[in-house]
Amino acid sequence: MADRQADETERSAIGTNTRRTVLGAIGAAASVATGLVTASDRGAARSAGGRDRTPRLTAHRGFADVYPENTVAAVEGAARYGADRIEIDVQPTADGEIVVFHDEHLEDLTDESGRVANASAETVCRAEVLDSGETVPTLREVLEAARPSVTMNVEFKAAGEYSWSTVAERTLEIASDFPGEFYVSSFETAALEAVRSVDPAVPIAKLFGANPAENLEIARELDAEAINPSLDVLDADLVATAREEGRDVNVYTIDSWREARRPIELNVDSLIADYPSVLEFGTDARSGFGRRR
Repeated sequence: MADRQADETERSAIGTNTRRTVLGAIGAAASVATGLVTASDRGAARSAGGRDRTPRLTAHRGFADVYPENTVAAVEGAARYGADRIEIDVQPTADGEIVVFHDEHLEDLTDESGRVANASAETVCRAEVLDSGETVPTLREVLEAARPSVTMNVEFKAAGEYSWSTVAERTLEIASDFPGEFYVSSFETAALEAVRSVDPAVPIAKLFGANPAENLEIARELDAEAINPSLDVLDADLVATAREEGRDVNVYTIDSWREARRPIELNVDSLIADYPSVLEFGTDARSGFGRRR
């Protein structure tokens, strides 16, 4: 880890030199032929204060309702659709390879069976996802396919038979080679603690779908740069408290433009969505994708 820590500031700073604001600056995504507004278009619409603006768009598992989730094809496709960020799930195989897969069991999404934690990397990585022709990728393969202009939200999903410290060490070693920006999110407090211990410069976000007061306290204890609450627990008080404490608010999982309206009105920082079109009518736009008047 020593070599990575030597240049931790350059790698971990997302647009600035401090962790507190790393989640606040996103580079421009490439233009797409579909006519959708790109990440740079949304970024240009932000106010100087960085709050009164259309939220960033995070592709949940690489827009899971458009592409086979958590695959190389999903990451590449989400970037083409102009996602500001892409969320992926990671966990270790039995032999310690960090793979990108959400579920505990392979049979839930693939043509293989058994727990990911009990299977070899060879078995996991030959598993076909949702009859798509795409197979379960390693974290390295996904990051090599990702565009540096798109921030990666790496969710620590499970530790398998390993400690969270081992998972953090192996994951951050791989992620350190990614030329773009990334941060770590997790429901598991121990996972975020491990990231802080391995590399304090890596931004983190506490995921939660219940007990907002309790999870806000955890975010304070960890000095987390962001909170990622579910839509069910999102309210004005939660956003206001996070704002006062200097934390971003990234809400999951947005499945339609109707669901997008309330978090947009509350001025959250990012919508974690399964579709790229959730901003189309969620804002007060009347022309274009997600543009405010």
